[in-house]
Amino acid sequence: MAKDMKKQIIAELDRRMNLLREHQNDQIVITGNQYSELNQALSKVIGAPLLEELGDVKDFVQSL
Repeated sequence: MAKDMKKQIIAELDRRMNLLREHQNDQIVITGNQYSELNQALSKVIGAPLLEELGDVKDFVQSL
């Protein structure tokens, strides 16, 4: 794998992981819209496992 391509992939993974971390502790905003509130709750539920998966992908790319 080209070294600059590897760096780009790692940078993108870091960017996405940072976005997840920034919103990890956001409060669920009560809007009265059950779908909006459900989406917020789902985002919180999948955020931690997704962060872990992205970290695993990053480790794999770094090992190439």
